[in-house]
Amino acid sequence: MNEAADREPWFPTQQTLMEDERGVERDALLQKLTDSARSVKRQMDAGVTPSQFTRLDLVRQGLEAGTEVVTEVWRRYHSA
Repeated sequence: MNEAADREPWFPTQQTLMEDERGVERDALLQKLTDSARSVKRQMDAGVTPSQFTRLDLVRQGLEAGTEVVTEVWRRYHSA
């Protein structure tokens, strides 16, 4: 597989990050993910059943992983 094919986006968010040279869209996505993770954490802290806590914690972990993915995808397209 050639390098151009490796860099072709598969998802709309990937396309957005690819075209986002200044990092404006990246920052907006990161803020949304962070805000959502905080909201989930607040729900967990407010007191939920053990099964709800487990589900919410998985959602929180997924949102935190999403921040890592967004950062890495943007970095791969815009490395110096």
